Amino acid sequence: MRYFVALCGGSLVAGVLMGLIIGGGLALASLAITRTWGLACVGAVLGALSFPLEFVVVGEGTDGAVAIVGTTLLAWPAMAWVAASHSADIVGVTRTRPWLRRPFLAQRLTRG
Repeated sequence: MRYFVALCGGSLVAGVLMGLIIGGGLALASLAITRTWGLACVGAVLGALSFPLEFVVVGEGTDGAVAIVGTTLLAWPAMAWVAASHSADIVGVTRTRPWLRRPFLAQRLTRG
């Protein structure tokens, strides 16, 4: 039961922290970068840098089981790819998903 609580609770906390890091970093980067490819690069870097939080949780929850920590290591590029591919959606400058665009008033209240 201890491992279950450590893995579920730890993964929840790590996921929230990763979301705050990626979302906050993209919000700050969107002030200077307006192109979607630039935001994708920033999202990939933030996703790759914040994912080691999950290694800590998995290593603690499984007492360092090599196979499980190794499987988590294989998910690292996938995390960076997902963060990169959805970074424009997070910031709200997407063109492919119109339901994610910012409303007209929010666009008028932002910079220039």
